[in-house]
Amino acid sequence: MGRSFRDSLKVLEADIQHANSLASEFRREYDGATLQMRMAYCPAAHVFLFLVQWTDCSLAGALGLLRILIYKVYADGTTTMSTHERKASIREFYAVIFPSLMQLHEGINEVEGKKQKAICIERYKKRDEDPKMVTSEIDDNIEEECGICMEINTKVVLPTCSHAMCIKCYRDWRSRSQSCPFCRDSLKRVNSADLWIYTDNRDIVDMATVRRENLRRLFMYIDKLPTVIPESVFDAYDSHVK
Repeated sequence: MGRSFRDSLKVLEADIQHANSLASEFRREYDGATLQMRMAYCPAAHVFLFLVQWTDCSLAGALGLLRILIYKVYADGTTTMSTHERKASIREFYAVIFPSLMQLHEGINEVEGKKQKAICIERYKKRDEDPKMVTSEIDDNIEEECGICMEINTKVVLPTCSHAMCIKCYRDWRSRSQSCPFCRDSLKRVNSADLWIYTDNRDIVDMATVRRENLRRLFMYIDKLPTVIPESVFDAYDSHVK
């Protein structure tokens, strides 16, 4: 049996509070504002809510009776609540806004974790470089070399046998043979789209850059949501509405 309308509202309200807590960590670059959200009913909701009491609040959201209003909170405490807000559906909240905020929060934890790890490594690193570390770096360079031309280029990995070579050598070899140059495994059914791309630390984008770009995209998404007309639209959510 599904949740009642009132129970699903409580869950939605808790998720919005969680989203607000996450959103308070991220400020816009140009005005320093953070985003906050609240539930609101449309003016006609009180007339039609009795029709959806038998189901959860997703139906009320789909019918436009219930929306999420998004407003700005500035550093001095002033807000745009009731003066300039944007509206999102419950579906948009759960499909885009809420998961984006959780992803951004997890990204911050990962970045901070890497920073702390780097600090610890630097703090306890020996002044004299360990010969084993030099050997390890040489081994890493050898692993990055193409096994055919011995040059350090972007490599592809064959999905059937996991042997790697640079893309230039792969194309040259494939034009003359249909088997792996290392183990002779068949490549007849291997297409270019099936190849894996070998990556190393130089190919990995800095997580702070990824987080900044994801945050920019979230703000752009919210800026494209429809604006609420202050005079008429939605009544603030009242938990006592039957």
